[in-house]
This record gives sequence, C-alpha cells and structure tokens, in this order.
Amino acid sequence: MAISTPTVPEQVIAALMKAGITAINDDGTVLDDILGDLSANDLTTAKARWASNPPSVVSGYARTNMPFPVWAIVLMNETIIGDYVGMGEEAYIGGGVKDGNVSKRRVQGQFGLFVYAEHPDLCSWWYRVLRRILNVGHEWLIDKGLNDPMLVGTELAPDPRYTPENLFTRRLTLQVEYEERWRDQDALAVALLPIAEEYLTSDGDLDIAHEDAGGSVSPYTE
Repeated sequence: MAISTPTVPEQVIAALMKAGITAINDDGTVLDDILGDLSANDLTTAKARWASNPPSVVSGYARTNMPFPVWAIVLMNETIIGDYVGMGEEAYIGGGVKDGNVSKRRVQGQFGLFVYAEHPDLCSWWYRVLRRILNVGHEWLIDKGLNDPMLVGTELAPDPRYTPENLFTRRLTLQVEYEERWRDQDALAVALLPIAEEYLTSDGDLDIAHEDAGGSVSPYTE
C-alpha cells in the first residue's frame, strides 16, 4: 500500500482553486449563475473584471506588492483528532513486495481562504465565486483525501497586521479531515529510530525470537 495523498493539504486546496479559476476563464458564462442576483450592469462589470484580471492564488497572507485580487491560503489550525491502535501500523508495499510498515494519525485542519480585493463589491463577488468552486469541488476534495469539508465565511475588519492598505477582505474557512502517514524504513526513520532498527528483520518485521532460536532478543540477566 503506497502512502496516500495528501502530503501537503494546502497544495491540494490550491490546485482546486486554480482549476476553478481556469474553468471560469474558459467559459465566463459560469458567472451568470454564480452572480445571478446582481443587476445587469453589475454582472457585466463583474464578468469584464474577471476576464481582464481574475484572482491569483497565493500561499500565506497577502503582501502589498501582489497583483490583486488575491485568494490567499493560510493554515489556521491543525490538530490531531485521533490516534489508531498501534499508530495504525500497516504493511507498506513498494514494487509489489513488502517494504516495511506505515503508521498514521487522523488530523483536522482549518485553512483560511482570504479574499482580497480593491473594492467591497469585488470582494463580495469573488468570495461568492470561491464558495461555488469549493462547493462544486466537494467530491474532488474527498477524492484527494480531504474528507468532511465544511465551510464558514466571515467579513473581516481592516487589520494592518494582515491586510495591505486600501483592500477589502473576506475569509472563507475550510475545515477538512485527513491522515498523516509515515514509513518506518526511510532515511528519516532510520536516523530517528536507531533502537527499533536493531529488532527489525531485513523485511521490516519485528524480530522477537529468543537468541537460541536465531533471534536478536537476549535473555535478561540480573
């Protein structure tokens, strides 16, 4: 069994957001449905602004030298919510043969998706577009290993610590659950688990046979 994705959840989320932007770039009529409550003039403006300057997806809080509008991905919280029995250890199959074991933990991550724009209407519109992309991409996220996606949105007051001057901001919080996995046979495990290596066979199995039976476990002597 190969180590499954996601190894970097932020990149999975970014890939979905970029795919949504590309789809709308290819067919701007999608905005007719997403922003259908706008007046005819505002909808025309929104479509023209998107066509000329769609949002950019970036990591971390926006910086003043960025080309706005921006959708920024920020890790807000990442918490272990469940440990499996024995750290969920299972066989790792590489090249069709067993190559050690894999351990895992269940994690809940909260990612802030910040919408930055130069005008409050633009901020509102692009926020709605981002929500639609994430709603439509619900199954896409699950397929990539980001399970139980939940969305919470809020308007943010200007804060010079996180928001460049003269920008308007909304935050969409995406909460997902996923697994962190790691092998016991790579260079990192060998470096950090030297004692455990002494009691593993060449196949990665635990060698607990008595030394008289050809194992590596010696009897205790006072």
